[in-house]
Amino acid sequence: MNPDPSRRTLVLAGAFTLATVLSACGGTAPEATAGDGRARPLAAAPSVIPPLLDDDGHLNPAPPSARPADTGAHTRHGHYATAAQAAQLEQALGDRVISVEVSPGPDAAAAVELAAQMAYGQQAVHDLPADTPVLVRSSDLRLGAAAVHQLEAAGYTRVVLVNP
Repeated sequence: MNPDPSRRTLVLAGAFTLATVLSACGGTAPEATAGDGRARPLAAAPSVIPPLLDDDGHLNPAPPSARPADTGAHTRHGHYATAAQAAQLEQALGDRVISVEVSPGPDAAAAVELAAQMAYGQQAVHDLPADTPVLVRSSDLRLGAAAVHQLEAAGYTRVVLVNP
């Protein structure tokens, strides 16, 4: 059985057009012209930020870049995020995410406790459940990990250490 001649012509025309377009670009990166007519490369496409939560609201596995190099800053459950992932989640959820900063100082235990109290306060003010995502930031990732452990011990189930 012979294929429909008009369909075959259409397929061949499409293949020819595709081949022409591909050969015209030369297989190189796209370029644009500057105001003075000189060719310049286009800016690289923005990188894709993997979401912190999946479609069901569970934490996605952390990208390798989010895991602290210092093993002393690793958390029990291994929940980490990049700064970009944390910002993306905060933008998406607004007040439905808890964000705390653990500030290093002379009394590490007090800094961890203050961060936990701030999380409790945000939860109460916005009437959030215990499974609300909690983002913990600190310039001292070991201190941040200690805050993650304290919040998990208090019953929070989705606590994430943000690795800047």
